[in-house]
Amino acid sequence: MLLKGHLENALNFLSSIADKESDNTKERREHRFLIYLGTLMSLGGVIWGSISMASGIFFESFIPYSYALITLINFTYLHYTKDFKTTQFIQVLSSLLLPFIFQLFLGGFVASGAVVIWSILTILGGFTFQNRRTTLKWFIVYLLLVITCGLIDKKLDIITIEVPTEVSLLFITLNIILVSVIIFTLFYYFVNSEEKLQKQLEHLANTDSLTHLPNRRSFFTLAHQEFERVQRGAKPFCILMIDIDHFKIVNDTFGHDVGDKALIDFAQLLKSQSRSVDILGRYGGEEFVLLLPETSIEEATMFAERVIAKCREIALQTPKGVCAFTVSMGLCPLNNDATELLEPIKCADDALYRAKAAGRDQLQVALAA
Repeated sequence: MLLKGHLENALNFLSSIADKESDNTKERREHRFLIYLGTLMSLGGVIWGSISMASGIFFESFIPYSYALITLINFTYLHYTKDFKTTQFIQVLSSLLLPFIFQLFLGGFVASGAVVIWSILTILGGFTFQNRRTTLKWFIVYLLLVITCGLIDKKLDIITIEVPTEVSLLFITLNIILVSVIIFTLFYYFVNSEEKLQKQLEHLANTDSLTHLPNRRSFFTLAHQEFERVQRGAKPFCILMIDIDHFKIVNDTFGHDVGDKALIDFAQLLKSQSRSVDILGRYGGEEFVLLLPETSIEEATMFAERVIAKCREIALQTPKGVCAFTVSMGLCPLNNDATELLEPIKCADDALYRAKAAGRDQLQVALAA
């Protein structure tokens, strides 16, 4: 657990070294992709260099070690300057040149460990350029390097060393494994991040930002599902329309901050008194709506009276004194004759207006919709 905590802290730190407050979500994801790619390739470079060192290829081992060092320096520069474009250029260029430099000194394509496979990772890094034309240019450079190195591969005997067959095979196997793991890790992480982001966006789209209750749209989506159950023969439900009394006076007297606190506290009261099957939402302004599935009119009345009584106990301490408020409610049961969800909602809303007309701080029960 301790190791996992340290690893998560390290990843969180790496994730944020390029971010500025003005960066949008897309830019932050591009930062993370390049940073994680460079980090994973550096780890691969360290492994690559260590195997070269263990195989007695001492001079050539410094090439992948140098890549890891360049990445460290480059990311340190990024952390302090937030200059992502320069860092991006240096990282992609060094990532692109690394395998080909290794090829020049280590017996060609095969002996150096299938450098083309390794270079494919650089193409992934190139996609962090927001300009398609720039990304295309990097891809063309990559293709030209591949063609050039393929043409001169047989002519490298003068400057390359003799690499044992088993070492070449080890490099090829290692490269395939490392590149596959890096690609899988990157795409697994970012696909997972995309799913999390999508869920967060859906949550924001369906949640009231102040009270964290479902908003009006989300309430109707959930309530329609329950309404369809009723139409299929399930037990009917009750609808409660709820409104904070004289809420404008609360805002005018104590300020909008206190008004917001009143909404938050009352929303929490409703949530704490509701069951997990109940469908609660902020209908708009100081108005809330609650659907009580498979609840009798007697049970719904008891629930409403309990919430009204508990609301009277809320006392917000403010510089201008204690802020207390009450609520009015309209209750409407649903029978199987209703054809639209809006029918019981309008019925409950009419009952709410009667509660207000009768003096507020009370419940009014309507006839069945």
